[in-house]
Amino acid sequence: MEISGKAVGRYEIQEHIGTGAMAEVYKTYDPEIGRVGAIKILKDSLLDETEYLDRFLKEARAAGTLTHPNIVTIYDIGKLEQAPYIVMELLEGENLADLIKRGEQLPLESIIEIAMQLASALDYAHAAGVIHRDVKPDNIIFTSNNNVVKIADFSIAKNTDTDIKDSTQAGTIMGTPRYMSPEQAKGDVVDGRSDLFALGVILYEMVTGHKAFDGKSMPTLIMQIIQKEPTPIREYSPDVPAGLQSIISRLMQKKPDKRFQTGKQLYDALAKELRTFLDKKDEKNYLPMQVRTTGIMSAAVALVMVISATFVFNVQSKLLTDQAINAGVSLATFIASESAIALLGEDWVGLESLTDEAFKRETFDSLSIIDHTSTVRSSTDKEQIGNKWQEQANTTLLSTRRDAAIFEIDNDNHKAYSFVAPIRFNDTNIGEIHLGLSQTQLNEVMSVTKRLMAVLALSVVLAVLITLYFVNRLIARNLLTIRRSLRDLGDGNYSSRISQPWKNEFGSLATAFNTLADKLQHQGLPEFQQDDSVASERINAIPPSADLAHDAPAAEQDFGDFTVIESPTDDT
Repeated sequence: MEISGKAVGRYEIQEHIGTGAMAEVYKTYDPEIGRVGAIKILKDSLLDETEYLDRFLKEARAAGTLTHPNIVTIYDIGKLEQAPYIVMELLEGENLADLIKRGEQLPLESIIEIAMQLASALDYAHAAGVIHRDVKPDNIIFTSNNNVVKIADFSIAKNTDTDIKDSTQAGTIMGTPRYMSPEQAKGDVVDGRSDLFALGVILYEMVTGHKAFDGKSMPTLIMQIIQKEPTPIREYSPDVPAGLQSIISRLMQKKPDKRFQTGKQLYDALAKELRTFLDKKDEKNYLPMQVRTTGIMSAAVALVMVISATFVFNVQSKLLTDQAINAGVSLATFIASESAIALLGEDWVGLESLTDEAFKRETFDSLSIIDHTSTVRSSTDKEQIGNKWQEQANTTLLSTRRDAAIFEIDNDNHKAYSFVAPIRFNDTNIGEIHLGLSQTQLNEVMSVTKRLMAVLALSVVLAVLITLYFVNRLIARNLLTIRRSLRDLGDGNYSSRISQPWKNEFGSLATAFNTLADKLQHQGLPEFQQDDSVASERINAIPPSADLAHDAPAAEQDFGDFTVIESPTDDT
């Protein structure tokens, strides 16, 4: 019947929005409360069909008893002339089937959140004695609020709390073949675990982009559902977390006893997997505290150690150098004093004896005694005796102390100090000595000192690094516990508490959190929010308009001893 522009009871019919297998769907407006909705009116041609009439009435009675954020809300039921109708909320989003057909891949986080909503909705429905029996993408509707979904179309739902005779007889299959459970495909008695199997098939398709059962004919599809194990998820999508793969695999077990037994069990498993997934995701978005803070503090300690070690090394190097130079100056002036008489008396043999005796003590590397004419009269280098003194190349004057000049000689990476002291007799210069002192031993001492200080600095930095890492790791673990508790609280799990016996600032924070959770839990929360499906309360948007009816009447096919009622929206 065409009723656009008319009124049905107090409802104003605004426009026709769809045709399903059993009903025409119109957009309605309730002027008494100013609410827009959708009205499903059973087709005139089906009024005499007991099967369809019973299914239509069952949807109204089954769904009408359910009030859940993830289930389409039934507002009213009634009759227009002889045709029954159902008034429900109008959802304006698309269904999951449309998204899958476009090949759009949702993020894993969104898939898990959607699955949690569906698990919560099914757990609520099953607890109320309602089994959907046709959970499929077409009946999962997205709302305008991202990732919020609602289950629609309870047209073949089974209400175990009513005394209405179930028109489905033994050996009859009700539901969409591709998503039905093995027991449903065999026409056996089904319970809520059958809906959970269907949810597993949907999740498999969402994470892999492939159908779990891809038979092209009805007998093949039924056989696959009953006997064949789907291709492992890892072969299609190896990046799907192992935990989520395990959850989906368990949902799709052939025997109901091996699946999750309730939607609550499934919800808890998904919630744990979501926490793990978000924790790993968070760690990818930032550098963990035990790494970042430890690195910063270790770098600061290393910088301080380098500066300190450099300062100490430079001070020690200067002290050792001054000590070596003072020793060289003292030795040079002493030899100059001892050689004055022999040089004045031209006692060259005495000078040679003095030079040789001094050199034997190995306190210097070279010694030359020069008279006032710059002639070498005695030297550790015998070839220079009797020759004019030749200044060495690459010689640099460093300083003068007690009338002795200190030079540095740098030849072929070999450095030495040269001490030049005057030889005096009665305050008259009668010659000079040239005393050479190698820097090799001094450099070796400095090198050993440098290595020891480097080892010390590295040991300190390493000790600080290890200590800070484990301290920060402990702090990060405590923060992770608090973060997870806050996330649970945000998801509506008001029974979440922190029980760690911290005796520090974290303990005070845990006490404050527990106090907040206590207050939230006892502030008159809705009844369904305080039982096992608490997390579903976080959904605060009205979901999209359900695909309230199928596109064409259901087609019946006979296979053996049972009948398949196939939804035309299924692609088999």
